[in-house]
Order: sequence, then structure tokens, then C-alpha cells
Amino acid sequence: MHQKNITARLKKFVLITFLGTCAWSALADTPSLGIGISQYAYREPSLGVMQDGWLGIAQAKWAPDNLRIKNWPLTLSGQATFGYADYTGSGTMANQPTNIYQLQVESPHTEWVKGYQISPGVGYRYLYNDARGITSTNYSGYRRTSEYLFASLGIERPFGENWRATATGYYLLTGRQTSNLFDVGGNYATQGPLQNTQRHGFGWRAGICKTYQALDFCSNFEYWQIGASDNYSFVSNGSSYTIYEPANHTKSFQFTVNYKLHE
Repeated sequence: MHQKNITARLKKFVLITFLGTCAWSALADTPSLGIGISQYAYREPSLGVMQDGWLGIAQAKWAPDNLRIKNWPLTLSGQATFGYADYTGSGTMANQPTNIYQLQVESPHTEWVKGYQISPGVGYRYLYNDARGITSTNYSGYRRTSEYLFASLGIERPFGENWRATATGYYLLTGRQTSNLFDVGGNYATQGPLQNTQRHGFGWRAGICKTYQALDFCSNFEYWQIGASDNYSFVSNGSSYTIYEPANHTKSFQFTVNYKLHE
């Protein structure tokens, strides 16, 4: 959301964190656990807002081959990244807690296209950013969350010796931005949490993985672009305000190492 009087560009702040998620796959029955790191960059071009940081990642997978709906095997996967980011726009503010959680349900199929695994699915993405505090130019910040429901289509192609290339496209079905403007105080405090709806957006993810014995090494690049939200207007103490989430995009480069259990 447009962080009126609190936008900030981010420098770099490094934190590696562990987290767990789980997944079921119809194509394999070997669970795996993984950790990693993500270089995160968020931008609001119309406002000159930039947010950058190094965030920790962890993943887990579990794949029983009996999880299916008729001829549709199902995969439930999850990922979380969290740490701290620096913020620059209307002044600067360092070390803002920033967490991202993503869950997906996919149906992998190797029989549709020879040599490829095609996986349609749906997913949910949740972002939390805590900008409470005062910027270098004396503006106040607040907490915000972004929630996205999206459709996805993944493609995987093995090559070489234990290598595989992966690509996934995302299409936003609906999004919701919640801004806790009461953190700012003043006329904003009368409104409590404000919500804006986001209807347009897309994303993609591409990478390569290498399997070595029980370890799986993966690197990928992920991009999200979300259009401007609807407007929320209110009047407080004789002043009119319009709150919205501007168009924004997020880029992240991720590297993870996964360990396959019971290999």
C-alpha cells in the first residue's frame, strides 16, 4: 500500500533464518528438508520506494504417492522467507521485519508432454512488513500485510546428469492489502486497519537444480508484478484522505539446499 509519509528505500541487511514447510507429491515418496537464502528487492516505481534485504529460506517436502483426486495427483508445497530489510523513500529506516509465506497445491503430470513434467495449480502468498518507527526525515511507519490468491502453471525438464530446469508462471486471482494506519496516529488512527483490493498481477519463477546423492541444490529467480489497488477514502477532522496500494514489483534470487530423508 502507498505508505503515505513513511515510504523508504532499502539498502542491504543480511539475515539467514530457518523455517519449515511441507509438501506431498504423487511422483515421489521421499521427504526432504531444506534451508537457503534470498536476495529480496521490492519497488514502487511511481513513488520511488525501494526495499532491499537478504532473507532466510527453509523448505520441506513429503511425497506419498496415494495423495490424488482420481487421475489428478496432488502436491502440497510451502516456502517461507523472513528476516530484515532496509527501507528508503521519505527518509530511511533500517531493519524492518519482513516475512513471506507461500503455499501451493499442484498436480504434476509427466504423461501430458514427453520429457516434461507439467504442473497446474493454485497458491496463496502472504507478506508481512513491520515499518513501525520513525524515518530519518521524521515520518511514521506502520505494519502492513499483502495476501495473494493465484493460479500457477509449472514446467520441469530433466537434462544432463541429475540436472533439471524449472519454470513456473503465476496469475493473480485476487489480492488484499491491509494497512494498520493506527500505528501512525493522528487522523489515521480513527480508521483502524484499512483494506484495499488488488485485481491485476502476474509473476514467474525460473531456475535450475542439481541432485547429488541425498542433496538437491537449487537456484532460481522469482518476479512478481502487482497492479494498483482500488481506493479507500475517508474524512477525519475535516480533512479528506484517499488510501491505495500503488503498482509494485518484487524480485528475488534464491539459493536452497535440500536434504532427502530416508534416501
